[in-house]
Order: sequence, then structure tokens, then C-alpha cells
Amino acid sequence: MSEPTNILLVDDQARNLDSLEAILSSPDYHLFRAQSANDALLALLAHDFAVIVLDIRMPEVSGLELAQLIKQRKKNQHLPIIFLTAYLQDDKDILEGYGAGAVDYLSKPINPLILKSKVAVFVELYRKTCELARLNEQMESEIEERVAQIRASLQEKEILLKEVHHRVKNNMQIISSLLSLQAERANDGPTQMNFRDLRDRVHSMALVHEKLYQSENLARVQIADYTRSLIGDLYQAYASGMPKVQLHLDLESAQMPVDRAISFGLILNELATNAFKHAFHGRDSGEIRITLQTEPAGVIRLRFADDGRGFDEPLLWESVDSLGLRLVRMLTRQLGGQLEMRRERGTTFELSLKNDPEARAPGNNEEAGSL
Repeated sequence: MSEPTNILLVDDQARNLDSLEAILSSPDYHLFRAQSANDALLALLAHDFAVIVLDIRMPEVSGLELAQLIKQRKKNQHLPIIFLTAYLQDDKDILEGYGAGAVDYLSKPINPLILKSKVAVFVELYRKTCELARLNEQMESEIEERVAQIRASLQEKEILLKEVHHRVKNNMQIISSLLSLQAERANDGPTQMNFRDLRDRVHSMALVHEKLYQSENLARVQIADYTRSLIGDLYQAYASGMPKVQLHLDLESAQMPVDRAISFGLILNELATNAFKHAFHGRDSGEIRITLQTEPAGVIRLRFADDGRGFDEPLLWESVDSLGLRLVRMLTRQLGGQLEMRRERGTTFELSLKNDPEARAPGNNEEAGSL
């Protein structure tokens, strides 16, 4: 059974309050009496009410003035007030009453049935409002609880995903180390070089997982940071066997999904490895410039240029049969990108691709099958 609903009765005459109590007496109502404005205000501070039945004619502070005071409190701005009056009023007085917050006027002597009916309407409205507020609070609590559960679940998945990236990176580093050991045991130069090339490709993939493990975003790789790390590692790997090469990196910030970042890294690995191994043969020094730019349409442009000796002419590089360049062409098609090669004081490769998985062109496995 629900708690009785509070109703405030305000009249300076005790006999009038007795009459109102007799009319509204019900187990569903808890009736409060107030014979002055101060009593009414104190009651409003202590309790919540569904409706106020207020006499207009009161000494010191009139009903209209009291209504205005009640409405100044934010909590009571929408509290319905039924005015009682024993005097006929003109339209101006009635409008003033509505302006003070009245929802209705009843003239004395009061018709008990009309008063009970009007009060019942506001009590029912109050109860439904309270129930709605209760349900809303319950729903908010359930939502907060559910959000907390989802956050906890996401945190667990992030921890698990970080661990996956960490283990994949470690396993690939083990493979890379094994390939290095195998290269050292190889008896001939070409075999040794093949093992080292394979090691570098594995390292470029492992580096993606390392960057993801270190990042807060476990789904996308910061390409500028990745490019800087990959080129730095390759430079250190080939530094002892090549002339002094200056690196110039101009890299704009861009993020890429994991699968596309791996393909991008393999392309970059092949271009850099090819330059370090062949571009500066017979030279005392050289220069490599790498530029990474992003465009509003979501296009990423990579420019890899060296001032080395370039390819032997005549050259149709698209038909060059080396494993590295075949891999570059295949991965470029898988990314839905375009790759151009030019001879400009050496060799310049320009790769452009949309940074969007949906932009990926259908895979062409013709060369993949022949690797």
C-alpha cells in the first residue's frame, strides 16, 4: 500500500481548516494545517506536497503574496495551488491569481464534491509524477550499472588485446632473431642476404604490434611514429655496410588500421632496404628523403626519394622481377593504392592510398601465387 499523499491546507481561520479537513479526510491523504504564511512556508521546507488549498484573504500576508513567495523556490515552481475566496473578484484579480501560480479558483461556501474532485486530480498527477521520477531514477541507476559493466568488460578486452599484441611482437622478434642466426651460418652471400631480407620483413610486422602495445588506441597505428622507428631500425641494421647516408624525414600525423599498417610497413621496408643495399654503391655519402602527407579526402601520400645511382636504363620497373618490387606492387594493389617511380637525381617512389579499409581494391593474387 502506498504512503498517504501530503496536502497543505492554509487558512487563518481554524473553523475553515476544520471544514476542509472534514471534506478531504481520507486514508490516502495526509492533511497539514497552516494558519499563517510562516506556518505554510515552514511546512513546505519540511515536506513535499501534491497540492495546496490556500485562502486568499489572510492578515499580514495575503494568499496571493504567499503564492508568489512559494513560487520563488525552484522546488515549488510547479506546485499546484487552489485558491479559495469568499468574495467575487473581477477579471483583473483572477488574472493576478493565475499569475501568482494558481491553477484554479473555488468560491466559498465550498462545494465538497468539486473540491474533492479537483484535489484528487492533482494528487493523481503528483503520484504519477513521483512514480515516473522513481522509474527514471531506477533506469538511470541500471544504466550506470550497465555502463560500469561495459567499461569493465572493455578494460578486460583492452588488457587482453595488449597482451596479444605483446606476445605476437615477442614471437616475431624470436623469428627475426632465428633468421639472423641462420643468416650468419649461411655459406654464401645471396643466401645470407635473403635471410636478412626476410628478417627485416618480419621486423616491420613486429614493429606494428609493438606500437599498438605502447598506444592507447589498440586498433590503429600512428604511421608517422611507425615510419620513424622502422627507418631508424633499418638504418642501424645496414649502417656498417654502406656509406654515410643522411636521413630527412618530414612526416605528418596519420593513423591507419592494423592490417593496412602492416602492408604499408612492408612496402616501406622494401623501398628502404633496396635503397640502403643498392642506391649508394661506390659512393662516400648519400641522402634519403621521406615525406608523409595527408589530404582532406583521406588520402595518404608517401614519397621516398634517394639521390643514389638509380636503376639501370632502360627500365620498366613495373616488370622488374625482384622479390622486393613484386611484393611492393602486390601490396599496393591490395591497399587500393597507386605507386609511381621517377628518376630525379636518383630514384623517387610515390605511393598514394586512401586511409579507409573500404577503399581497398579487390586483391590480385596473380603475383602472390608466384612468390
